[in-house]
Amino acid sequence: MSETPPNLTDAEQTLRAVGDTSLRLLAGTVSKAKMEQLRRTVEQSAPEFPWQAVTQAVLAEDVDEQRLVQQGLVAHRDWILRGGRTAKGPSLAHRGKGFVARMTAQLIFGAIFVAVILIALLVLKYKEPEFDIYRILTWVQDLFGE
Repeated sequence: MSETPPNLTDAEQTLRAVGDTSLRLLAGTVSKAKMEQLRRTVEQSAPEFPWQAVTQAVLAEDVDEQRLVQQGLVAHRDWILRGGRTAKGPSLAHRGKGFVARMTAQLIFGAIFVAVILIALLVLKYKEPEFDIYRILTWVQDLFGE
């Protein structure tokens, strides 16, 4: 598709090169070996994306232009039918584990809360033997007029 590598300092050529790279990636015309090489390159440059190296490497591969356009249009159609970029949510298993963890945490918190309340009532009864817990109930009933 491109005989000479694009000049990535020129804005117009950069835009064209990035667009061509995106089309090739979207259409799936980049070979598996090249994708593996690109993956390693990106992983080794973790802090920032080496977009120039990726662009140059993708555009260096020869590709059948007619096939590229056809596959690109199919990818466009699929993209539109899917509703654009969709962030894949957590799997059902992951959500289930999260639910179980949340319920377990709430159960533990509830058990600790009930234990603290019971201990507080026992301490209150021990310190004040004449204290009647049911006085609180009658006070609440008088407060609401029942």
